[in-house]
Amino acid sequence: MAAEWTGTDQEELSRICLCKGIFKQQTMKLFLTLALLVTNCCCVTAQNPATTQTPVNETHVLKNADFETGSIQGWKHWRTKNAAIVNDAYSGKYAVKIGPDRGVCNQEAVVRSNALYRISAYVKTESGAEEVQLIISNHGNPVKTVSSSITSYTKVSVDFQTAFKIDSILISFVHPAGTGSALIDEVELLYLGEAPKPQLQEFMPYQARVPEVTGGVAQLDNEKVNWFLNDKFGMFIHWGVYSAMPEGSEWVRHQEAWSNEYYMGRARDTEKGFTAAKYNPKEWAALAKKAGMKYTVLTARHHDGYALFESKHPYSWTSQQDLGRDFIKEYADAVRSAGLKAGLYYSPVNWRYVGFYDPFGNNVLQNVWGYKTAAKWHKQDATMMKEEVYEQVTRLFKNYGKLNYIFWDGASLGQVKNKALSDSFWDAGRYQNPANIWPVSEKYITREDSTGKALGILGMARKFQPDMLLNERFGWVGDVHIEEGGNYSSGKISNTVVAEKCVSLQRGGWGYKPNAKVYSFEEVVMYLSNCVVRNSNLLLNVSPDREGVIPQNQQEVLLKIGVWLDRVGKGIYHTRGGPWQPLFGEYGFTYRENKIYCHIYKDYRESKFNHFITQSIAEKKVTKVINLFDGKELTWVKNKDNTITISGVDYTQNPAATLLEITLTEPVYK
Repeated sequence: MAAEWTGTDQEELSRICLCKGIFKQQTMKLFLTLALLVTNCCCVTAQNPATTQTPVNETHVLKNADFETGSIQGWKHWRTKNAAIVNDAYSGKYAVKIGPDRGVCNQEAVVRSNALYRISAYVKTESGAEEVQLIISNHGNPVKTVSSSITSYTKVSVDFQTAFKIDSILISFVHPAGTGSALIDEVELLYLGEAPKPQLQEFMPYQARVPEVTGGVAQLDNEKVNWFLNDKFGMFIHWGVYSAMPEGSEWVRHQEAWSNEYYMGRARDTEKGFTAAKYNPKEWAALAKKAGMKYTVLTARHHDGYALFESKHPYSWTSQQDLGRDFIKEYADAVRSAGLKAGLYYSPVNWRYVGFYDPFGNNVLQNVWGYKTAAKWHKQDATMMKEEVYEQVTRLFKNYGKLNYIFWDGASLGQVKNKALSDSFWDAGRYQNPANIWPVSEKYITREDSTGKALGILGMARKFQPDMLLNERFGWVGDVHIEEGGNYSSGKISNTVVAEKCVSLQRGGWGYKPNAKVYSFEEVVMYLSNCVVRNSNLLLNVSPDREGVIPQNQQEVLLKIGVWLDRVGKGIYHTRGGPWQPLFGEYGFTYRENKIYCHIYKDYRESKFNHFITQSIAEKKVTKVINLFDGKELTWVKNKDNTITISGVDYTQNPAATLLEITLTEPVYK
């Protein structure tokens, strides 16, 4: 049932508008004037910034904000690494030092919701060529950061706003890279007042993606990336010999500082090792389809260097050698037969080589294995590592049929971010540098037909798999931008970038861990919805065990997602984010042709009234509104500010996310 606004039932409409009405700055004065002159109309409220007030110091909510306990008490977040207390303080006796190389110090702090804050600290670096970053995240808005490279204590600060309902924020101090360190002291948190109410939005201007050309390689054109933008939901699969190590997950060898020999011995144990005895990729593919996933990405090789496929490089370690099976061939055949698109993960990082930490053969970088600078042979070892990558990547591109997607993961040598060194080492662009001091042997080189030039990694990708998407984690801009981590996506829509968030369904690691807990169905719904309203995909990871079986608790969540998507998938697949920006924790939108899909979350401030109020649709007309979950048609009214109030919304059907479909008489964008 539908109706245009008639000016009746003023009390209800006034209450709705008081809760919602926010107008563009340039039209505020006009509408305020009209509100005064017209008595029989919908109420209009101009939303101004929060009232100016004296900041309230809330540093007390932080633990050990001045580090005067003489320890990193309160900063022992699981992401904290390479941090220690020192005597070189800005005030008092102690400060925290992070580094050398990558150092991180984190604290999760409870703050007020729907509030404005400022956080500050005194920071300095040991070298002006390096930096220290103050980062605020998990607050329901885009990540805020400020950095300094000054070598004397300097105050840096960040202003941020918490979402309408938020439990906490994550405060991070980061020393990204370098042989020096950074110091932090006197962290201060100020409450600046209540956050302003959201402003009313008009339709976003339509923005087209324009492919870039970098490193001599062009991003795929819009037609070739459309399948990815349409499919929205994929299955990530972390599986390898680490799946047989109950002490950890995919980083277990690094975490435990195990030698090559010990790690290989554990993997090859016929009773407790990596047996793949129940590996059946057809079952994986069937589960992905039931979950509503459209593509899959399997770890062909992780940082431990074990390849799930055949390799002819003399130092390779593969499933073909150990078990006589090429798991990638079986996988690729199975997922394509199931109608899914086939993707692979590949890590250039390889802990099996000392040269990874000492590419020049004269200065071993910090490492858990205690490798020391010993001889120039480390440089040759690094070259061999590079050649193995070229051999294996060429084989993957040539021998496994059509691949739709490659997820690179890590090109940084020694696990230290140094883009210039990584780019120089790997020759990741279109061509190899003929003067590279880490040359690739002729037998591992692929040459361009027209010029005879030796192709780099990206050149080979475009030669053998011209339609394959690549992410940006191998020294190139990439076709796909990756966001990683366990937080729901936040921030604004970017229609000019192809984006994907990856998160592991298993809590605490990507590779199998015995008896690990998983994210709930409701949490996965929020991950997926928060991605698609921002025009991004979700790549959700599963963690098969050493035999190749996906844990039952992971399967159960995936099957629930599939049932939900059977009902609401129209609001997800083949849509784009918009036409309005999302509001974290409350709502977001997708659209397709003449349909707008409202994604409404459990923290929506108006949900107690069982209605939903859209943003402005301007002069466009609505013909129908339905709840996608049950197909029920809903009553709606168009308000004076061109918003739509939808009544009778049942938010109990799926408390995580309710999807409504609005049908217009014309396309959202012509």
